[in-house]
Amino acid sequence: MLGRVSTAAGWYPDPHDATHDRYWDGTDWTDHRTPRAGQPLVAPAEHRSATTALVLGIASLLFCGLFTGIPAIVLGRRARREIDASNGQLGGRGTATAGFVTGLIGTAWSLCAALLVAGVFLFGAAFVDDCSTVTYSDGGVASTC
Repeated sequence: MLGRVSTAAGWYPDPHDATHDRYWDGTDWTDHRTPRAGQPLVAPAEHRSATTALVLGIASLLFCGLFTGIPAIVLGRRARREIDASNGQLGGRGTATAGFVTGLIGTAWSLCAALLVAGVFLFGAAFVDDCSTVTYSDGGVASTC
């Protein structure tokens, strides 16, 4: 319990955040909060890694695949976790999610392309013809396999 303000249910100043009112249900504080009247609404600061994750994710789609896709996944996931834990103090969850998703897609494309290239080489190696034909000056032909 955060503290008892009154027995009557209603909106009261949040004891832990002077910029918000919090709803008292008559017995306990709820999770419902609203900005205090007269308080300017300030957008939360963007998480520093959210934009970085998005840039790396886009680069993984266009150029680098694994080299920027994996860092985009790691940074995007970490930024989303920290934004969720900040109780509204940090913004940019959508940007971090976009970086995470584009990193996943770029990484998956790179892995598929690497498997395709490896498959082409393996498939081609299975059908290499190691036979050679030699034509002699007397018109004879020799073939070795």
